[in-house]
Amino acid sequence: MFPRTATAAFRTTALAFLLTGCAMQAAAPPPQAEVPDGIVPTASGSYLAALHAQRQRDVAATAEFSARALESDPNNLEFQLRAHAGLVEAGRIDEAAMLARRILRVSPGFAPAHLTVAVSELRAGNAAAAQARLASLPIQGISRIVHPLMLAWIDMALDRPAAAIIALRPIQEVQGFRSLHDYHVGLVNELAGRFDDAEEAYRKALEGDGGAPPRLVEAYGGFLERRGRNADARNLYLRFRAQNPDSPIIRQGLLRTAPGVPTRVPAPSPAPNALAGASEALANLAAAFRQDNTISLALGYGRLALYLDEKDPATVSTVADILDQLGQRNEAGKLYAKIDPASVYGFAARLRLAENMFENGDVEGALRGLDRLAVDRPDRLEPLITMGNLLRAKERFADAAAAYGRAIERIGTPEQRHWSLFYMRGIAFERAKNWPAAERHFKRALELQPDQPDVLNYLAYTWVDRNENIVEAERMLRRAVEQRPNSGQIVDSLGWAFYRLGRYAEAVPLLERAAELVPEDAVILDHLGDAMWRVGRRFEAAFQWRRALSNKPEPDLKAEIEKKLRDGLRPPVQPAAVKR
Repeated sequence: MFPRTATAAFRTTALAFLLTGCAMQAAAPPPQAEVPDGIVPTASGSYLAALHAQRQRDVAATAEFSARALESDPNNLEFQLRAHAGLVEAGRIDEAAMLARRILRVSPGFAPAHLTVAVSELRAGNAAAAQARLASLPIQGISRIVHPLMLAWIDMALDRPAAAIIALRPIQEVQGFRSLHDYHVGLVNELAGRFDDAEEAYRKALEGDGGAPPRLVEAYGGFLERRGRNADARNLYLRFRAQNPDSPIIRQGLLRTAPGVPTRVPAPSPAPNALAGASEALANLAAAFRQDNTISLALGYGRLALYLDEKDPATVSTVADILDQLGQRNEAGKLYAKIDPASVYGFAARLRLAENMFENGDVEGALRGLDRLAVDRPDRLEPLITMGNLLRAKERFADAAAAYGRAIERIGTPEQRHWSLFYMRGIAFERAKNWPAAERHFKRALELQPDQPDVLNYLAYTWVDRNENIVEAERMLRRAVEQRPNSGQIVDSLGWAFYRLGRYAEAVPLLERAAELVPEDAVILDHLGDAMWRVGRRFEAAFQWRRALSNKPEPDLKAEIEKKLRDGLRPPVQPAAVKR
């Protein structure tokens, strides 16, 4: 059966024990929360509306309804806590800071409120107050990461680099965050002019447990460029290009450091001052916690980061990506639009803007945006691949194949990693009923990536469905099932091959297994019904066909199933008549 084909620096899985007692409750995306004229909102009504908005991941509405609930009952601590979280996640930090001060009068140990106020104090130039506030709090749970980072950059604002290095030390003890510690030691030392110490820290960060995310490579490479060591920077970019061949950070680094470039403008430091350093720290935390169960926490840190430095394209991109992940396409789009197209993050922002236009129903606008991006960036495949994917989603298969073809023309000599592009174009051709072209592209994909299970499945299943090359298709599907034994679609394909070969008794258990793996797939249920009919289990066959009908089959399949329920199956084609 055909597969169902359809996007963090310092990310870590060691989060559970850190989240004990952590703040910024679950968040949420944005219609305007309007109340009809003549309706007076009640505290309970606004509270329930806030809960609903939160479940819908509607951040703006959550903040608005939480604030209205608080207006109706201003001394309710639960309303205060919820409104504080909502305001932070909606980016209304000045309001959140005012509310945080009220919360601290009755709940002086509430760490999230202290963080919000400290960030506000730091931006206002009152670093001493922010330092005193955070230094007095216990280091526990997630504060083991957050407070050392913030205290270090507050120390830098107070011109105390040695104290900043000491403040960062507790992060070393937190599993999974050693690289984050080393990275910020590097940033602090560079800002303090301690360049040898900065380089040592950057190197340790790249070799640490956090891996080498592009942001870290950007920071160290930019450091080398700013020190006039372009050859060393270029070697660094080349070293990590294999890990991230399409990274715009590495691409632009290589362009900047190419021999013979007359005017070189090195990459800027992520922390040219203390305020930017604190923003970078919060943005790193936002990226680290950008997982489904901590996504609201990530958004809160991202909003605080933007409050400190609203122009840094990396931070803007991080927060926009989080909003995108929450389904807040309009809010994400506003941030993507603020990113300079010429920046290293501009290309990805334009790509996401086009995708969001498509999701919002502006198909032609999205396609125009992608076409402009493809023209502006003839070195990139992504605009054309995305165009092909969107056209496929709209079942404009011939147009999709053409878009993928434009991408293939840009490749030159295909590499192993390009197998998926030929695979996607093969799907587009197959759906456009151009089987010779589809078959050619599937075979080319297998030349680049032999035994790739999705390609094996699609090609072999189509052969089975066309009564062609059945014996070879069976061998291919066996290899696919060995690699993906829990893929219902691939197991179904092998069962259907047995069915086509007339081996009905062997087909039934495989198709039953496929139906267990994907119990709501109309095609799999239809195949199972056919196989059961052939082995004499006709009552069960009718039951499976009815299940298939209840799972919204395509119109052609629906008509076939209804006919089988009336008339049963015709006598089988003998295996000898099957095309080999």
